[in-house]
Amino acid sequence: MDRFRAMQTFVRVAETGSFVKAADSLGLSKASVSLIVSELERELGVRLMQRTTRRLSLTEAGQTYLARCHDILEAVSDAEDQLSTRQREPSGVLRAYAPLGFAQHHLAPLLPAYRAAFPEVQVELVLGTRSVDLVEEGFDLALLFGQQGLASSMVARKLAFSEVILCASPAYLAHAGTPLQPSELAGHAILQSDGARNVSKLYRSEDEAVAVPWPVPILSCNAVEVLRACTLDGMGITLLPSYVVSESLRAGSLVQVLPGWRAARLDLYMVYPSRRFLSAKVRGAADFIIARFAEFAADSSTDPWLAYQPGAR
Repeated sequence: MDRFRAMQTFVRVAETGSFVKAADSLGLSKASVSLIVSELERELGVRLMQRTTRRLSLTEAGQTYLARCHDILEAVSDAEDQLSTRQREPSGVLRAYAPLGFAQHHLAPLLPAYRAAFPEVQVELVLGTRSVDLVEEGFDLALLFGQQGLASSMVARKLAFSEVILCASPAYLAHAGTPLQPSELAGHAILQSDGARNVSKLYRSEDEAVAVPWPVPILSCNAVEVLRACTLDGMGITLLPSYVVSESLRAGSLVQVLPGWRAARLDLYMVYPSRRFLSAKVRGAADFIIARFAEFAADSSTDPWLAYQPGAR
């Protein structure tokens, strides 16, 4: 038996959760994939997967073996990369995913520099607000807030964090007054994003939190840019990530309400599939992004988008 090939096949089945999908991605028949996994189990003397007509799941031994396979395959991949991938010029199509609001403000300005550094790479950038399956949807790389739902085969590199804060326009605060305590929000016009529907508390620190008497929002929307625009026009107070409003705060067109209080902390990750033979285009993009966010990652205690704002902690 080709043990290396058997490991690759087993990992692919575990990642996709399907013999059929694994067979398609490997260019093999379902019967061949099933036979390879069965022979691997026979040689190891242990069952790696539980199979039913409805689902496929890893046994405890299978989960342990999967982790070791990832280590081995990545070690081989790194060795090959040193000899070949790093010697080639990145080229081809880089398919990437990023949150819409973040990309508009902080990713788009980086694209000209990326293009200059990697002229042979064509970028296919997909923006949205939904969760994505990188392997299933064919993404090479993604920028995501949080790691929820990520498969164990994914590599997730933390880049920075952004706090979800309250803000309003100076005109609105001049008209309606500035709340000085969270309890005073009950008397204000509130704009709400879909992500803030379940926010019930504001935090000053990990140990200090207060319940918030939110009134019924005058506007709910799943697009942070729409909420930002309405907030700029003086419609009310909004909870938005600092990366969305940092430029407006710096310009003075928005003001942070209740400085020091936050609704949540969003961790920004760069994610890519941990697969054998990471391509030069993905490695190049990953290194480029890491370099651009190096200053942010250096200080893990400060929100980089609030660091220079009035009232920042």
